[in-house]
Amino acid sequence: MGAYLSQPNTVKCSGDGPGAPSLPLPYGFSAMQGWRVSMEDAHNCIPELDSETAMFSVYDGHGGEEVALYCAKYLPEIIKEQTAYKEGKLHKALEDAFLAIDAKLTTEEVIKELAQIAGRPTEDEDEKEKVADEDDVDNEEAALLHEEATMTIEELLTRYGQNCHKGAPHGKSGTETDEELGSQGLNGEAGPENPSKETSVEENGPTAKAHTGPSSNSDCGPEAGQGGEPGTPTGEAGPSCSSASEKLPRVAKSKFFEDSEDESDEAEEEEEDSEECSEEEDGYSSEEAENEEYDTEEAEEYEEEEEEMMVPGMEGKEEPGSDSGTTAVVALIRGKQLVVANAGDSRCVVSVGGRALDMSYDHKPEDYMELTRIRNAGGKVTLDGRVNGGLNLSRAIGDHFYKRNKNLPPEEQMISALPDIRMLTLTDDHDFMVIACDGIWNVMSSQEVIDFIQSKISQRDENGELRLLSSIVEELLDQCLAPDTSGDGTGCDNMTCIIICFKPRNLEESGKRKLEAAQSEGAEENGNSNSKKTKRD
Repeated sequence: MGAYLSQPNTVKCSGDGPGAPSLPLPYGFSAMQGWRVSMEDAHNCIPELDSETAMFSVYDGHGGEEVALYCAKYLPEIIKEQTAYKEGKLHKALEDAFLAIDAKLTTEEVIKELAQIAGRPTEDEDEKEKVADEDDVDNEEAALLHEEATMTIEELLTRYGQNCHKGAPHGKSGTETDEELGSQGLNGEAGPENPSKETSVEENGPTAKAHTGPSSNSDCGPEAGQGGEPGTPTGEAGPSCSSASEKLPRVAKSKFFEDSEDESDEAEEEEEDSEECSEEEDGYSSEEAENEEYDTEEAEEYEEEEEEMMVPGMEGKEEPGSDSGTTAVVALIRGKQLVVANAGDSRCVVSVGGRALDMSYDHKPEDYMELTRIRNAGGKVTLDGRVNGGLNLSRAIGDHFYKRNKNLPPEEQMISALPDIRMLTLTDDHDFMVIACDGIWNVMSSQEVIDFIQSKISQRDENGELRLLSSIVEELLDQCLAPDTSGDGTGCDNMTCIIICFKPRNLEESGKRKLEAAQSEGAEENGNSNSKKTKRD
């Protein structure tokens, strides 16, 4: 379920049309955002795709509106471009067009267009921002270097936490002895009198980079790693790291002071401790080695399973068309032939004498054929019916995050763009057709929607005219809208629906009624004017 508004947006985008003169197919549509925070549906109502073909379609986007809008804009022309379409093979043309537009979504040009539609920054914009940030850093470093070039050595030492005897704290003069400096240390910390400090310095020597324990992170705080992960060596310690402050006195002492016998002894003891520690680390028993190998294999299996279950965004890369997609149900009507292509869980239903006839199949991951393909592609379906725990449908245009198996063709990927095709020869028994997204079908069954429309399609308004089809769709959307979001999400989705009538809906009769009414009104006016004229005569 997605995020919801505090109150539903019930503003509707609606319209009606009579169809083309050569193919009169009266239609009406309406779309409503509902409880969702954004509208991700799109649709096509094209009475004349060409001189003999009409096209009606609904696209239900997910992860963003961009792929749905892109399909609404370009799919009609892509269908017409297919060789099969020009040969009159609408079935094949729809299959080829779905796969063709899906492939286009991976091209750099289309990705940029999708990003513009979605309002996402493009890679070029990201690169410009990165360059600008780098320039700012370079300018700051240059200014800092320039400033340091004009400073005295004492000022530099003070800046980096080292106090020379000329600027000693507490107002001491430069008459301090070397012994006093040795006990104080150049950072104002304990000198050789604190052996723990000396040991810490040794640990932060060459072996410190290979073994960074958790204590170093807890001591350093988040700044020490300079953006690294906890427990991960970064190669350099930040200025707040304890190893840096401890190492500086040691280095300074070796430059400014002579080593004493005590210091030599301490150094030898430290070397011995380091060798013993190294021996202990290398001296694994066979049992410990086996356990470690087992743990490593278990961790690798876990990582592989986790990688298989990744969903868009987990890898840190989000790209339109990869982490977003759309369902698509497209109906082409040519003469008496109806061809419906569907990928996803939007649906097309035909009324046959008031009986619902499904012209599409909802593609759900848990269905046998879909589940088989998903598993063959290396995917899994979770108990709640989601592919790798993410998408809750098994076919869609876009969603290329799920289409990365290089050993399989596009139609056999976890999420496939290949549509199911169903065909129907229209007769006088076929009344109308409904195309809608799952925001409708999750609330009402195919038969319930047909019954709802059937009960209203013959109603007339106060002027005696047949109701606009769009007004019936609007009423249907309101009927499906949930009163609140406290349930399981049913009735809270975006909603788009189109009604297409296969018959003229007695438009001739309505036209005659209008003409008769106009003639009658005109006759009355003429009669009144004539009577008035007679009286004046």
